[in-house]
Amino acid sequence: MEKKKVELQEKSRWEVLQQEQRLMEEKNKRKKALLAKAIAERSKRTQAEALKLKRIQKELQALDDMVSADIGILRNRIDQASLEYSYARKRFDRAEAEYVTAKLDLQRKTEIKEQLTEHLCTIIQQNELRKAKKLEELMHQLDVQADEETLELEVEVERLLCEQEAEAGKQIVHLERPFQPSAECVTSGFAKENKNPQEHTASLKVDEQYENPNSNPLLNPDQSQEVKTTVKAISAALTT
Repeated sequence: MEKKKVELQEKSRWEVLQQEQRLMEEKNKRKKALLAKAIAERSKRTQAEALKLKRIQKELQALDDMVSADIGILRNRIDQASLEYSYARKRFDRAEAEYVTAKLDLQRKTEIKEQLTEHLCTIIQQNELRKAKKLEELMHQLDVQADEETLELEVEVERLLCEQEAEAGKQIVHLERPFQPSAECVTSGFAKENKNPQEHTASLKVDEQYENPNSNPLLNPDQSQEVKTTVKAISAALTT
């Protein structure tokens, strides 16, 4: 009896141990399953995050490549613009220096021209004064009285007549031959340019008075004769 009792006790203890062992094994299996599930889920999340991270890195790399290309293009354009600016700056500096030099040269040439023009006017004026003095001496020698107002009026009338004749000649030439100058006008123009002003004036006076001695209401016959004589004497004196 005692032996059976001991065997039963040992058997029950063994069964208890087996049950406890099976329970522990079941718990361990469940724990392993939970761990495996957690690891799998975390692995999936890690892979998704890794894929997301790779996608973000690719997008960032694409943006960097795009920006790098734009930066490269802009840098090339900046280099080209800098080179063109350097050339343009050099051209501007040369042009500015040439402009300053030309302006100074123009000022000097203008001053020289003005001085020469003034000198020419002075020479002409002095020459006219000498001629006037010489004419006064000749008129004094010939005992001829000159009316200044009459002379000035005659000169003014002659100038107006010359202007009217020139204007009429231009109109006639323009109507007949618009593009060809009149030979008579050219010849008379050269003759007027080459003739001494005093001789030209004197010859005009003589021609007018010989053609129409009564055409000048300002001079009486005696004065007209005196003017003829004076003009001839002045013309002879000037030619000598």
